[in-house]
Amino acid sequence: MRITAGAVAAMAAFGLASCQDGAERSRPEARPDGGTPSRGHHVVVVDESPAAKELQAISEVERLGGSITIPNRDGTTNRIVSRVEDGGARFVEYYNGESTRPVLTIRREGDLTTHWGDYDEDSRTDSLYDLSFDGGVMVQLWLEDTNGDGEFDQRRTQLGSRQDIRIIRERLVSLDGGGRGWRVESDREAPAIQPHPEEERETHWSAGTRCDSMAGFPADMTSTTSVASMPAVNIVTGTSPGACTSEQTAKLIEALKQIPDSTKCLGATNSTLGTMMQSALASDIKTFIGCGGQCPGIRAATDPGPPSRLDELRSGPYRMNLAPYVVAGQGLERTLFHELLHWSTGLHHEEGDNGTDQVWSCARFCSRCTTAGFGGGDPAADCARCAARDQKLSCGWKMVEASMGGCEDFLAWIGRGVIDPVLTQCRLTDTVYARCNTCNVAHWSYCDGTQIPVPAGYNGYSTAYRCCTGCYVGTPVRDCANVPSLPIDTTTCPLPMACATP
Repeated sequence: MRITAGAVAAMAAFGLASCQDGAERSRPEARPDGGTPSRGHHVVVVDESPAAKELQAISEVERLGGSITIPNRDGTTNRIVSRVEDGGARFVEYYNGESTRPVLTIRREGDLTTHWGDYDEDSRTDSLYDLSFDGGVMVQLWLEDTNGDGEFDQRRTQLGSRQDIRIIRERLVSLDGGGRGWRVESDREAPAIQPHPEEERETHWSAGTRCDSMAGFPADMTSTTSVASMPAVNIVTGTSPGACTSEQTAKLIEALKQIPDSTKCLGATNSTLGTMMQSALASDIKTFIGCGGQCPGIRAATDPGPPSRLDELRSGPYRMNLAPYVVAGQGLERTLFHELLHWSTGLHHEEGDNGTDQVWSCARFCSRCTTAGFGGGDPAADCARCAARDQKLSCGWKMVEASMGGCEDFLAWIGRGVIDPVLTQCRLTDTVYARCNTCNVAHWSYCDGTQIPVPAGYNGYSTAYRCCTGCYVGTPVRDCANVPSLPIDTTTCPLPMACATP
């Protein structure tokens, strides 16, 4: 499979950073006492998995320069080229096979990062992500061309990283006076760390609850354990209250060993998120995992990122505080990946979250397509919600029947003026037409239910007329009550191929 918006980051950066001065590298079982390490002790667990080894090799190229070719499971290859420009900026480019045009380019200079995606290799940018700082405040900008017409039409701006976060969502629309402009769809401010919705009812959490989500986090973070493929993630051990016990540490290590495969899945599904995750895991800006969470309704609290040196200097070290029952329970790998998404990308849950936003969906889909957890049950929908636009079709597709009051509304809904005439004047007989109160049509959609956009230059019909409900004149020949439902095999997405990949 060729690299597109997500696949290029399947090979993004992991690296083995050097241990702290005086630290000891060993396997946990090599410790003679087998118990809790003493204060200041650092253990690095070697991960021998193919995914970890591959990503470590790519990290070396990204950090030191050069190029590397990585074989894919379908027989294709990906090429990664890294170089440092005058002034110290690092450029990393990702290519499909022997292509001469990069499908993804990343520029990093200190805490500043920009991603450009040209996934159809037509010299037009399909997506852009930019991380900068304004007066010390982290500013993240996402721009997307959602319909493939060469123009950005969706914009998301996020201001801040810790404490309260402001998120502004905008869409490019046609203005009444002519021209195009950005319309604000939502503008909200929310705490950076919020409870998991599936526990709000059980714990009676409310917006007025003032429980410090980092309460119980260990004060002493000098004794740690990490996995070699993820030097930035450190489990706090030792004797400080809230530190992870040897049993908890062992569970966390086994869960962390699954993260390289999960991260590779994320990169193949959404390149921007994948490269952000992989870069964070390999960085020298650490996040510390504690096991002392105490707040009702908060299973895990994570200082969101993306991790930056400036933010660390302003606000202190990055922390992930897990409730003890979460470490002992099922789905620890999924919980860790979920929290690492918050930390590495800065993504927050949507307003009115029901467990199906991008963070929830990516965490489930890339944790071996689990259906467990809040909002779970449909891996194909999770795949589509997680994926970048160009990768959504790799999750599958289905037929959806939609209703619209006034058939002429479909013209604006489709947005291209390519539409079957019977949708603007609904048919009563073969020769007589009238307007319907409601038209039902069928259209192809991604597995998350969103409509597949009409390709530029398409001259056919983008929808299929189904039936009419209540004409203004006469009785509709194709009354919706008499039209059979769409075939079940066309309205349900199959399990994505990635879910069956070992």
